[in-house]
Amino acid sequence: MNKMIRAMAAVLLLTGAAEAKWWIFGKSNDAVSLKYLYINRVPADESGKTIKLFKETLPSDGMVKINGRAHVGRGRVGSIRISLDDKEKIWQDVKFADNGTFEHVFKPQVGRTYVLYVEVTDTAGKTNLVEDTRKEITLSEEQIQAAVREALDEMFAAYSREDLAGFMARVGDKFAGDKAILETAVKKDFDALNNIRITYTINNIGSGAQGRVFVSITYNRLVFVTKTGQSSADTGITEFVFDSPAGQLALFSMKQPLMFGLSDAGNVATGEVLGNTGNILTLDDGDLTGALTVSLSNPNRLANTATYTFADNTSQLETGFATVALGDIGVDIHHIWVSGTTTGKAIPGKSLSDVTMADLSSGLSGSNPVTGIVNPGDVLGFKVGSRYYAIEIVSNDLGNSSFNIVIRVRAL
Repeated sequence: MNKMIRAMAAVLLLTGAAEAKWWIFGKSNDAVSLKYLYINRVPADESGKTIKLFKETLPSDGMVKINGRAHVGRGRVGSIRISLDDKEKIWQDVKFADNGTFEHVFKPQVGRTYVLYVEVTDTAGKTNLVEDTRKEITLSEEQIQAAVREALDEMFAAYSREDLAGFMARVGDKFAGDKAILETAVKKDFDALNNIRITYTINNIGSGAQGRVFVSITYNRLVFVTKTGQSSADTGITEFVFDSPAGQLALFSMKQPLMFGLSDAGNVATGEVLGNTGNILTLDDGDLTGALTVSLSNPNRLANTATYTFADNTSQLETGFATVALGDIGVDIHHIWVSGTTTGKAIPGKSLSDVTMADLSSGLSGSNPVTGIVNPGDVLGFKVGSRYYAIEIVSNDLGNSSFNIVIRVRAL
């Protein structure tokens, strides 16, 4: 009997531990819980037991907004109440929608601690685990906005100019997930995007556990997508978390919609910001470089003809040169062909996927580097009109009786 009682007690303890997390993750099918809870856009499930808000980032009316969503399984929400005084005196009824979303605002005083509890009751009288919603909120007059803006400005500027080293300098060693994965994803972003322009406004800043700083921004983004050849614009709200080692803010985590590392969003983002309704830029195609391959074989120099094989394995017999589908780059049986008036340069020490706009936008000369000897592995850059191209020589057989060249081309 004693063994059975102990076993039942263990089951109950485990069940209670699981329920204690339901309000955070919203995974319960029938328990009364919270799907999510935000305090001035700071996620309560990530910030720890305390949240410090900053007076300089509050709206002009000085109000703090608490919003969330209740979950009651198969039933319906009967009531939602909030206490800000550690449940000692006042419980305030909160209006809520049919889907359980709710919002409550209050005006805090600097230096005072507000102990928050949220109580959800369904129409059958069952309530959530109220103790698990406890959160201490304080309002500080510390100046934090300048440091946050400096960190964001540096990251956006480095990303826009495709400066990988400059961007990664602002990523912390404790970056959630894998810092190397983020670096690779950002590098792929540079292959997939061009003319990156992002503006933002800070919505709110808060700090929580381990001194981490939570930042919510509204952004506007305009980019040129290499693969489609079209510009893409989107706007929305997103969130960052920063560590502060050695007094300087360093990126700890990001949520969807991502500003950086879109090429591997599943391994970079740590969640999704709620409430975005517009089109969000995504890069979900594995072929992000936009590179196309063309090879030339079976040349007849006297007839000036050759067979050209393209990346999709289609082939055609051409007289003279064939133009690669990306635009102004082609090959003929004598040389690589570049359309029109161009400037160019050799780019030593880089592969096609590593080339950035920074590599191409400086040091270009009027001479055509293709006119010299080109060897397998060589990477060349060109500007044709307003467009930039990078070419990689994959193979090059320049025998007296044969000519077979394979090139890869990327438009940046």
